[in-house]
Amino acid sequence: MTRGKLWTGLIVLFLAGTLTGIGGASLYQHYEHGYRWERGPAAHKERILTRLTEELSLTSAQQADIEPIVHQVHVEILRLRFQHHPEVEQILTKGIATLKTKLSADQQAKLERLYVQLQQRWQVSRDYLQAAQERR
Repeated sequence: MTRGKLWTGLIVLFLAGTLTGIGGASLYQHYEHGYRWERGPAAHKERILTRLTEELSLTSAQQADIEPIVHQVHVEILRLRFQHHPEVEQILTKGIATLKTKLSADQQAKLERLYVQLQQRWQVSRDYLQAAQERR
């Protein structure tokens, strides 16, 4: 095997590995972004706790002390969000109606499906908030 063939093989192998890594990272990011909301607010709170633990190098005792605080803040933010929800819903409804005038029938149907998915995510958050308030 000549040196040229060896270098060509190594370069091709390197490029294949790079492309595989980029593709894998892209697929993971797409999956994570797409399904993040389906896991609901409890998963969001867990991501916050995990990030704080990693970034601040929290001990187990600190994690135990911080978890109720993060939970309380998370519930208060959700409560605030749902206090203003009727206003958000009104703005969104008007915006969707305006958008539909610019879309084809197929696009309108897809927009409607997206809106239903959004409403389902909101309901999951409402259920979580209600359960959290009942635990108090």
